[in-house]
Order: sequence, then C-alpha cells, then structure tokens
Amino acid sequence: MLSVKSVIKWLFSISLFEVVVLCLIVSFQFINLESTITLFVFNFFFASLIFLLNGTVNKKLGMLAVGNVVGLFWNMAFHYFSSAGTLYFGETFEVLYTVTYPMLNLMWVVPFFSLSLCFLPKPQNAGEEAKSF
Repeated sequence: MLSVKSVIKWLFSISLFEVVVLCLIVSFQFINLESTITLFVFNFFFASLIFLLNGTVNKKLGMLAVGNVVGLFWNMAFHYFSSAGTLYFGETFEVLYTVTYPMLNLMWVVPFFSLSLCFLPKPQNAGEEAKSF
C-alpha cells in the first residue's frame, strides 16, 4: 500500500515533469522554433548526463525544471532583443543574430549545467581518487 509520503513524492515528480513540458509548449507557441529546439537539446543532454549521477529523482527533475524555466526566459529575452534589433537596424541585424544565436545559448546552457552538478552528492569513489593524488 502506498503511503502519503510516497504519493506526495510522485505528485511532486509529475508536477516537475509537467513544468518541463509546459516550458517546451510555451517556447514553441510564443517564442520560436529555434528556442524550442534549444530546450529539447538541453533536456536531452541534461537527462542523459545528470541521471547517471547520484541524487534523488526529485532533485534531478527539479534542476531540469529550473533549467527549462531559465532557458525559456533567456530565449524570450533573445527573441525580444532580435525583434527590436531587426526593427531598428533592419534585416542585417537578423543575419548577425542568426550567426550569434548558438553562442548566446551556450552562455546559459554551460553555466547552468555546471552549477547544477554542484547540487548532487559526490560519487562513492571520489574520496579514493582524491587520496591517490
């Protein structure tokens, strides 16, 4: 029989997963396809690498949800910046933005992924490796 605590954990996990899915839907509906693809790539790399490390599933899903929210707002800011720049400078700004867009996305993906690794406990063999140095 399920306890109240386990039901709450499952509901919390489902709600975190729902936040990830809603960020993808909002990104596709209100921003653009490029931001949705960026979030898909972020989710794929984050899930494939972070779920191999120690830590609870809720903590990992929480970090993934926060990463999606950060990415959603970051891409929304990029979109508004691109729209304003295109209106002010013309189509040449759109070319510049298209070229720099992948680098701008790396400015939030890499630091967020690096900082999220700090929240997970160290693997069991980390102490043994530290002693060997």
